[in-house]
Amino acid sequence: MRLRPLPIKTTRLTPYPPGSLRELLQISFPLMISLMSASLMLFLDRLFLARYSLVALNAAAHAGASVQFMQFWSIATACIAEVFVGRFNGAGKWRKLGQPVWQMIWLSVGTFLIYIPIGLFAAPLIFFHEAYKNLEIEFFSVLTCFIPFAALSAALSAFYIGRGKVGFVTAVMLGANLINILLDAVLIFGIAPWIPSFGIAGAAWATGISQVCQAAILFSAFFCRANRESYGTGRWRINKRLFFSCMRIGVPNAVAHSLEIFAWVLIFELMSRLGSDEMTVVTIAQSILFLFTFVTEAVSKGATAIASNFIGSQKQELVWKLFVSGIKFYLSIFLVLSLFLVWHPDYLTRWFIPEAEALSSAVHATVHAACFWVWIYFLFDGISWLLIGLLTAAGDTAFIMKVGGTTPLLFALLPVYLLVFRWGASPDVTWMLIACYAFLSGVIYFSRFKSGKWKEHALA
Repeated sequence: MRLRPLPIKTTRLTPYPPGSLRELLQISFPLMISLMSASLMLFLDRLFLARYSLVALNAAAHAGASVQFMQFWSIATACIAEVFVGRFNGAGKWRKLGQPVWQMIWLSVGTFLIYIPIGLFAAPLIFFHEAYKNLEIEFFSVLTCFIPFAALSAALSAFYIGRGKVGFVTAVMLGANLINILLDAVLIFGIAPWIPSFGIAGAAWATGISQVCQAAILFSAFFCRANRESYGTGRWRINKRLFFSCMRIGVPNAVAHSLEIFAWVLIFELMSRLGSDEMTVVTIAQSILFLFTFVTEAVSKGATAIASNFIGSQKQELVWKLFVSGIKFYLSIFLVLSLFLVWHPDYLTRWFIPEAEALSSAVHATVHAACFWVWIYFLFDGISWLLIGLLTAAGDTAFIMKVGGTTPLLFALLPVYLLVFRWGASPDVTWMLIACYAFLSGVIYFSRFKSGKWKEHALA
């Protein structure tokens, strides 16, 4: 049966006042659900592995940070199509919406030539810690080969996010997450006598297979006849000018975030050298943070989608209103999270500490202190990501690259190296320093946004 094109097109994203908190939530909440499924995917991988072995949990955290570093440049670049889709949608140029998505689809396909060799051959050159080396290599090798599918999903999701139509993306990601949960339970522990236990490799295969399913569903919907006729999603050829415009805006953003993740990788490397207790404290705190990162990423993406449409329709004055709405939202969420990260952290931390491998009371206290700093970090990191989303919509990604490429190294990695690794401060100090880094980064991004220099940037 032939699908009919949508009968009504509009540049309005929601029925609410432009730039209001309700509009931001209308766009961001479904993204929170979908990204929560992605965060939950990482969280549950670690939760299953914590029940399997704390050694496997620590190995997955370290190797997983390396995979994130490897993949983030491609994912961050591919999802920049969201900005172009939003600009075209705001300007009413609906037949052009499929073109920027296709440019990033081809980029994602091209990354197979990069990631497959890295996954097959590079792991022994990256991991050296004797306690975790074999497990880290196992996890990294499998998951790296699936990175192109994650980039492909990011490019395809941009088609919906840029138009404010995020419900479908939410449903697909929730479905992929359900697949991951089922496969985690089966592949990590096995089902005797039919399916053996694959341990940490099972967690990697579960995540990889779910990413393939997610990308396949998104592409089949993107390329359906209704979208080809209404939004030009059949215009698959490479447009050099548009491709390089996407790269010009997307690559600086990707470089900035990749360097931030690289700082995380090096911090994990430092903690792994201090001992298992120090590594466990950092791993548990970061795993809890992963459970809530869907909020900051969703609001950032929602802000980018809304601001892109404002800029495309020549309504830049509404971007500041959107920022104020985001601040109101973060302050509310910050108060709610205090219940779990300040007053009752055991509700979360005990998930990662099986009774058979209980930690000492001193380590428990250190984990609780780390949770407090995770709470502080969440507020300032969220505000930073809100500002990054707005600056990205304006195409001001060269500035983001300068700040995002230097501040994690100067304000996080260097202090952690000196205070914790060299001078022996407690592992929870790591998170205090990371919270300070988030605050300083937020101040820099806010100064740029307040200056209005982002208004001078325009997409080619």
